[in-house]
Amino acid sequence: MKTASRRFLVVVRAGSQSLHPSWLGEPSTSRNWDLQLSTYGDNAESLGQADLPTVVDQGTKWDSMARHFQARPELLDRYEYIMLADDDLLMRPEDINRMFERSAQHKLAVSQMSLSRDSWVTYPVVMQCPTFAMRYTNHIDCMSPCFESGYLRSTVLPLVEKYICGWGADHVWAMLMENPAYRCAVFDDIAMVHTRPLGKGTLQGAFARLGTDPFDEVRTVTGLFENYPGVDITYAGLLPNGKRVGSSRVQVINGLHLIVSSLRTRTPYKIFRKGVGMLLQTFSRAGYLPEQLHRRATESTPAQAAQSVAPPQQAL
Repeated sequence: MKTASRRFLVVVRAGSQSLHPSWLGEPSTSRNWDLQLSTYGDNAESLGQADLPTVVDQGTKWDSMARHFQARPELLDRYEYIMLADDDLLMRPEDINRMFERSAQHKLAVSQMSLSRDSWVTYPVVMQCPTFAMRYTNHIDCMSPCFESGYLRSTVLPLVEKYICGWGADHVWAMLMENPAYRCAVFDDIAMVHTRPLGKGTLQGAFARLGTDPFDEVRTVTGLFENYPGVDITYAGLLPNGKRVGSSRVQVINGLHLIVSSLRTRTPYKIFRKGVGMLLQTFSRAGYLPEQLHRRATESTPAQAAQSVAPPQQAL
């Protein structure tokens, strides 16, 4: 049941195999967040109860989320931070509590839990690196971003309303604000498990029905910006004692961890390759800090974007 003291909100795009019941814990578990279900099926009643009424929407995750907040803008006023989660994540309620509290403590615009080593990992930059309490990065995955609600309203939702897959938006939403350095972070001392590989389930069929190619959308969205960096970069980290370390040290530690851990992951080549890329970034991206992205004078087509911007998912 919702209480007036809860400052945060989790909205999950839930299907019949949704793991969200595990997030709630026992009835006596203390939470600082409310849960709302958004479902694409006709089985809303079978998903169980949440704190806010369940919403049925036949779209994909991100166009549904855009409509969700268009119809319910009061949620953006009521809650300080909102996490938009996929339903295939294993998370503990106390970890969700901590993620919200830490996001507010550090005044982050975008954040997420790190992914455990046994997860299906799409972007290795968000895989857990236990040396750190948190790492600052220019990329947060679209599976479970946690947004400051004002930033979600003013900046993220207008982009998502136009580019509905969300796969392009997650490459840029960490760099759309003024002075983006230290506004986006992955929490390494709070981890979750991504239980399914990318592209499984109903998602690809939904994209096909919409006539949308998510990879084209990635190229289109990133091609909108003349200074898009074209690579996922970790540029600073906080140690458990609160000390901040800079780009070279965090990239070396993070890169070596990925290389050493790669054989024990579900996607060893991808993890190993990114680890090597991080080590190379100690030279190619020394001292990097993200800057606000600036739009090109005219929006590029997917074909133009493909020529001018390297596909982000292939970059080191």
